[in-house]
Amino acid sequence: TVNRVLVTTQVTLLRTFVVDETPTDAAGAVTVTVKRLDGTVVITGPATSAGVGTGSYTFVLPAQPAVDVLTVDWSGDIGGATVTVRDIAEVVGGFVFGLPETRTEHKSLTKVAYPTSVLAQKRIWVEQECERICRRAMVPRFARVACDGSGTAMLLTPHLLLRKVRAVTVGATVWTSDQIANVIPRDSGVLLLKAGVWPLGYANVIVEMEHGEDLPPMEVSEAAITRFRSAVSGNKSNIPDRALSYTVMQGGVYRLATPTSETTGIPTVDAAYHGNRLDSGGFA
Repeated sequence: TVNRVLVTTQVTLLRTFVVDETPTDAAGAVTVTVKRLDGTVVITGPATSAGVGTGSYTFVLPAQPAVDVLTVDWSGDIGGATVTVRDIAEVVGGFVFGLPETRTEHKSLTKVAYPTSVLAQKRIWVEQECERICRRAMVPRFARVACDGSGTAMLLTPHLLLRKVRAVTVGATVWTSDQIANVIPRDSGVLLLKAGVWPLGYANVIVEMEHGEDLPPMEVSEAAITRFRSAVSGNKSNIPDRALSYTVMQGGVYRLATPTSETTGIPTVDAAYHGNRLDSGGFA
Protein backbone atom coordinates (compact mmCIF):
# COMPACT_ATOMS: atom_id res chain seq x y z
CA THR A 1 0.00 0.00 0.00
CA VAL A 2 1.20 3.51 -0.82
CA ASN A 3 0.25 6.33 1.54
CA ARG A 4 0.89 10.00 0.78
CA VAL A 5 1.54 11.92 3.98
CA LEU A 6 1.70 15.69 4.32
CA VAL A 7 5.09 16.95 5.50
CA THR A 8 5.25 18.00 9.21
CA THR A 9 2.03 16.06 9.89
CA GLN A 10 1.75 13.07 12.23
CA VAL A 11 -0.29 10.22 10.75
CA THR A 12 -1.61 6.85 11.93
CA LEU A 13 -0.83 4.05 9.48
CA LEU A 14 -3.07 1.00 9.16
CA ARG A 15 -2.21 -2.53 8.03
CA THR A 16 -4.44 -5.63 7.90
CA PHE A 17 -2.78 -9.05 7.70
CA VAL A 18 -4.56 -11.51 5.43
CA VAL A 19 -4.11 -15.27 4.93
CA ASP A 20 -5.89 -16.64 1.83
CA GLU A 21 -8.12 -13.54 1.80
CA THR A 22 -9.02 -14.02 5.48
CA PRO A 23 -7.99 -11.29 7.98
CA THR A 24 -5.77 -12.97 10.57
CA ASP A 25 -4.43 -11.79 13.94
CA ALA A 26 -0.75 -12.18 14.72
CA ALA A 27 0.34 -14.76 17.31
CA GLY A 28 2.13 -12.20 19.44
CA ALA A 29 3.50 -8.73 18.85
CA VAL A 30 3.71 -6.97 15.49
CA THR A 31 6.83 -4.87 15.01
CA VAL A 32 7.02 -1.90 12.64
CA THR A 33 10.27 -0.59 11.15
CA VAL A 34 10.32 2.63 9.15
CA LYS A 35 13.34 3.38 6.96
CA ARG A 36 14.47 5.89 4.38
CA LEU A 37 15.33 4.59 0.91
CA ASP A 38 19.04 4.60 1.79
CA GLY A 39 18.34 2.14 4.62
CA THR A 40 18.51 4.64 7.50
CA VAL A 41 16.08 3.66 10.27
CA VAL A 42 13.64 6.47 11.06
CA ILE A 43 11.69 4.74 13.83
CA THR A 44 10.86 1.22 15.00
CA GLY A 45 8.41 -0.05 17.59
CA PRO A 46 5.37 -2.24 18.30
CA ALA A 47 2.13 -1.85 16.40
CA THR A 48 -1.18 -1.52 18.21
CA SER A 49 -4.33 -3.54 17.57
CA ALA A 50 -6.57 -1.26 15.52
CA GLY A 51 -9.77 -2.43 17.17
CA VAL A 52 -11.63 -2.27 13.86
CA GLY A 53 -11.50 -5.94 12.90
CA THR A 54 -9.43 -9.09 12.94
CA GLY A 55 -5.84 -8.75 11.77
CA SER A 56 -5.78 -4.94 11.75
CA TYR A 57 -2.94 -2.96 13.35
CA THR A 58 -1.94 0.69 13.56
CA PHE A 59 1.32 2.56 14.00
CA VAL A 60 1.84 6.27 14.57
CA LEU A 61 4.35 7.78 12.14
CA PRO A 62 5.79 10.96 13.67
CA ALA A 63 5.71 14.17 11.65
CA GLN A 64 8.56 14.27 9.14
CA PRO A 65 10.43 17.56 8.63
CA ALA A 66 11.01 17.22 4.88
CA VAL A 67 9.58 15.46 1.84
CA ASP A 68 10.78 11.87 1.67
CA VAL A 69 9.90 8.30 0.71
CA LEU A 70 9.82 5.81 3.58
CA THR A 71 9.43 2.03 3.67
CA VAL A 72 7.18 0.68 6.42
CA ASP A 73 7.75 -2.99 7.29
CA TRP A 74 5.16 -4.77 9.46
CA SER A 75 6.51 -8.04 10.92
CA GLY A 76 4.79 -10.73 12.98
CA ASP A 77 3.83 -14.38 13.30
CA ILE A 78 0.86 -14.73 10.97
CA GLY A 79 -0.75 -18.12 10.43
CA GLY A 80 2.23 -19.93 11.93
CA ALA A 81 4.88 -18.21 9.81
CA THR A 82 7.01 -15.11 10.27
CA VAL A 83 5.63 -12.57 7.80
CA THR A 84 6.89 -9.13 6.81
CA VAL A 85 4.64 -6.88 4.75
CA ARG A 86 5.92 -3.63 3.27
CA ASP A 87 3.99 -0.40 2.75
CA ILE A 88 5.28 2.91 1.39
CA ALA A 89 4.78 6.25 3.11
CA GLU A 90 5.56 9.09 0.72
CA VAL A 91 5.97 12.37 2.57
CA VAL A 92 4.85 15.13 0.18
CA GLY A 93 4.72 18.92 0.28
CA GLY A 94 1.00 19.05 -0.52
CA PHE A 95 -1.83 17.49 -2.51
CA VAL A 96 -3.22 18.35 -5.93
CA PHE A 97 -6.61 18.85 -4.23
CA GLY A 98 -8.08 18.48 -0.77
CA LEU A 99 -10.66 15.87 0.22
CA PRO A 100 -12.82 18.27 2.31
CA GLU A 101 -13.25 20.69 -0.61
CA THR A 102 -14.04 17.76 -2.90
CA ARG A 103 -16.75 16.50 -0.53
CA THR A 104 -18.16 20.03 -0.40
CA GLU A 105 -18.29 20.25 -4.19
CA HIS A 106 -19.71 16.75 -4.62
CA LYS A 107 -22.30 16.12 -1.89
CA SER A 108 -22.66 12.43 -2.77
CA LEU A 109 -19.14 11.73 -1.45
CA THR A 110 -20.29 11.30 2.14
CA LYS A 111 -18.01 9.80 4.77
CA VAL A 112 -20.51 7.00 5.30
CA ALA A 113 -20.40 5.91 1.66
CA TYR A 114 -16.76 6.86 1.04
CA PRO A 115 -14.48 6.72 4.12
CA THR A 116 -11.43 8.98 4.12
CA SER A 117 -9.05 6.03 3.68
CA VAL A 118 -10.85 4.97 0.49
CA LEU A 119 -10.82 8.46 -1.01
CA ALA A 120 -7.17 8.99 -0.03
CA GLN A 121 -6.13 5.91 -2.04
CA LYS A 122 -8.20 7.01 -5.03
CA ARG A 123 -6.63 10.48 -4.83
CA ILE A 124 -3.16 8.93 -5.13
CA TRP A 125 -4.30 7.19 -8.32
CA VAL A 126 -5.63 10.47 -9.74
CA GLU A 127 -2.50 12.39 -8.73
CA GLN A 128 -0.20 9.81 -10.31
CA GLU A 129 -2.17 9.97 -13.57
CA CYS A 130 -2.07 13.78 -13.50
CA GLU A 131 1.68 13.77 -12.88
CA ARG A 132 2.26 11.32 -15.73
CA ILE A 133 0.27 13.34 -18.25
CA CYS A 134 1.59 16.74 -17.12
CA ARG A 135 5.10 15.23 -16.87
CA ARG A 136 5.96 16.72 -13.50
CA ALA A 137 5.04 16.61 -9.84
CA MET A 138 2.41 19.19 -8.97
CA VAL A 139 3.65 19.52 -5.38
CA PRO A 140 7.10 19.17 -3.76
CA ARG A 141 8.18 15.53 -3.71
CA PHE A 142 11.29 13.45 -3.01
CA ALA A 143 13.16 11.03 -5.26
CA ARG A 144 16.22 8.81 -4.91
CA VAL A 145 17.44 7.76 -8.36
CA ALA A 146 20.45 6.08 -9.96
CA CYS A 147 21.70 8.11 -12.93
CA ASP A 148 24.24 7.43 -15.65
CA GLY A 149 27.36 9.56 -15.30
CA SER A 150 27.83 11.50 -18.56
CA GLY A 151 31.48 12.42 -18.43
CA THR A 152 30.37 16.05 -18.74
CA ALA A 153 29.17 18.75 -16.36
CA MET A 154 25.53 17.74 -16.96
CA LEU A 155 23.69 14.83 -15.34
CA LEU A 156 20.25 13.94 -16.67
CA THR A 157 17.62 12.85 -14.11
CA PRO A 158 14.12 11.43 -14.75
CA HIS A 159 12.37 14.38 -13.08
CA LEU A 160 11.64 17.96 -14.10
CA LEU A 161 11.54 21.08 -11.90
CA LEU A 162 14.41 20.05 -9.67
CA ARG A 163 14.29 22.01 -6.42
CA LYS A 164 17.13 20.83 -4.19
CA VAL A 165 19.88 18.20 -4.07
CA ARG A 166 20.02 16.53 -0.65
CA ALA A 167 22.63 13.81 -1.18
CA VAL A 168 24.94 12.44 -3.86
CA THR A 169 26.86 9.16 -3.95
CA VAL A 170 29.28 8.45 -6.80
CA GLY A 171 30.38 4.83 -6.78
CA ALA A 172 31.08 4.19 -3.11
CA THR A 173 31.89 7.82 -2.29
CA VAL A 174 29.35 9.92 -0.42
CA TRP A 175 29.72 13.58 -1.35
CA THR A 176 30.28 16.24 1.26
CA SER A 177 28.07 19.28 1.71
CA ASP A 178 30.69 21.38 -0.09
CA GLN A 179 30.60 19.05 -3.08
CA ILE A 180 26.79 19.11 -3.13
CA ALA A 181 26.91 22.93 -3.11
CA ASN A 182 28.72 22.61 -6.47
CA VAL A 183 25.57 21.10 -8.03
CA ILE A 184 22.94 23.34 -9.64
CA PRO A 185 19.45 21.77 -10.01
CA ARG A 186 17.68 22.91 -13.18
CA ASP A 187 14.00 22.97 -14.20
CA SER A 188 14.95 20.87 -17.23
CA GLY A 189 15.81 17.89 -15.02
CA VAL A 190 19.57 18.37 -15.39
CA LEU A 191 22.02 18.62 -12.50
CA LEU A 192 24.78 20.99 -13.58
CA LEU A 193 28.19 21.06 -11.96
CA LYS A 194 29.72 24.50 -11.46
CA ALA A 195 33.13 22.87 -11.82
CA GLY A 196 34.24 19.40 -12.88
CA VAL A 197 32.38 16.57 -14.62
CA TRP A 198 30.16 13.67 -13.62
CA PRO A 199 32.23 10.44 -13.85
CA LEU A 200 31.24 8.38 -16.87
CA GLY A 201 29.36 5.20 -15.99
CA TYR A 202 26.10 3.27 -15.86
CA ALA A 203 23.87 3.98 -12.84
CA ASN A 204 27.01 5.08 -10.99
CA VAL A 205 25.56 8.29 -9.53
CA ILE A 206 22.86 8.04 -6.86
CA VAL A 207 21.07 11.32 -6.21
CA GLU A 208 18.56 12.23 -3.51
CA MET A 209 16.61 15.31 -4.53
CA GLU A 210 13.42 17.29 -4.20
CA HIS A 211 11.38 18.16 -7.27
CA GLY A 212 8.01 19.54 -8.36
CA GLU A 213 5.90 22.68 -8.27
CA ASP A 214 5.40 24.80 -5.17
CA LEU A 215 1.67 24.22 -5.64
CA PRO A 216 -0.52 23.07 -8.54
CA PRO A 217 -2.15 25.54 -10.96
CA MET A 218 -5.79 26.11 -9.98
CA GLU A 219 -6.90 24.87 -13.41
CA VAL A 220 -5.15 21.55 -12.78
CA SER A 221 -6.63 21.22 -9.27
CA GLU A 222 -10.17 21.76 -10.58
CA ALA A 223 -9.60 19.30 -13.42
CA ALA A 224 -8.20 16.71 -11.01
CA ILE A 225 -11.32 17.01 -8.83
CA THR A 226 -13.47 16.32 -11.90
CA ARG A 227 -11.29 13.32 -12.75
CA PHE A 228 -11.45 12.16 -9.13
CA ARG A 229 -15.24 12.25 -9.14
CA SER A 230 -15.39 10.06 -12.26
CA ALA A 231 -12.77 7.66 -10.85
CA VAL A 232 -14.73 7.22 -7.62
CA SER A 233 -18.15 6.79 -9.20
CA GLY A 234 -16.96 4.57 -12.05
CA ASN A 235 -18.97 3.96 -15.21
CA LYS A 236 -22.64 4.59 -14.34
CA SER A 237 -23.99 4.76 -17.90
CA ASN A 238 -25.61 2.00 -19.95
CA ILE A 239 -22.97 2.35 -22.66
CA PRO A 240 -20.59 -0.65 -22.73
CA ASP A 241 -17.08 0.04 -21.47
CA ARG A 242 -15.49 -0.93 -24.80
CA ALA A 243 -17.75 1.18 -27.01
CA LEU A 244 -16.13 3.82 -29.23
CA SER A 245 -19.44 5.31 -30.40
CA TYR A 246 -23.18 4.93 -29.89
CA THR A 247 -26.34 5.60 -31.89
CA VAL A 248 -29.45 7.18 -30.38
CA MET A 249 -32.98 6.18 -31.36
CA GLN A 250 -33.36 9.36 -33.42
CA GLY A 251 -30.52 8.18 -35.63
CA GLY A 252 -27.65 10.38 -34.45
CA VAL A 253 -24.22 8.82 -33.94
CA TYR A 254 -21.96 10.04 -31.17
CA ARG A 255 -18.26 9.29 -30.86
CA LEU A 256 -16.98 8.71 -27.32
CA ALA A 257 -13.82 10.23 -25.90
CA THR A 258 -11.63 7.31 -24.81
CA PRO A 259 -8.68 7.31 -22.42
CA THR A 260 -5.11 6.66 -23.56
CA SER A 261 -1.74 6.71 -21.84
CA GLU A 262 -1.75 10.49 -22.37
CA THR A 263 -5.45 11.32 -21.87
CA THR A 264 -8.19 10.62 -19.32
CA GLY A 265 -11.03 10.51 -21.84
CA ILE A 266 -12.67 13.54 -20.20
CA PRO A 267 -12.24 16.47 -22.64
CA THR A 268 -12.24 19.26 -20.04
CA VAL A 269 -9.73 17.44 -17.87
CA ASP A 270 -7.48 16.60 -20.82
CA ALA A 271 -7.56 20.22 -21.97
CA ALA A 272 -6.38 21.40 -18.54
CA TYR A 273 -3.71 18.73 -18.19
CA HIS A 274 -2.29 19.24 -21.68
CA GLY A 275 -2.41 23.01 -21.30
CA ASN A 276 -0.14 22.63 -18.26
CA ARG A 277 2.11 19.93 -19.65
CA LEU A 278 5.91 20.18 -19.74
CA ASP A 279 8.06 18.59 -22.43
CA SER A 280 11.41 16.90 -21.83
CA GLY A 281 13.10 20.28 -22.07
CA GLY A 282 11.21 21.56 -19.06
CA PHE A 283 8.70 23.84 -20.82
CA ALA A 284 5.54 23.25 -22.85
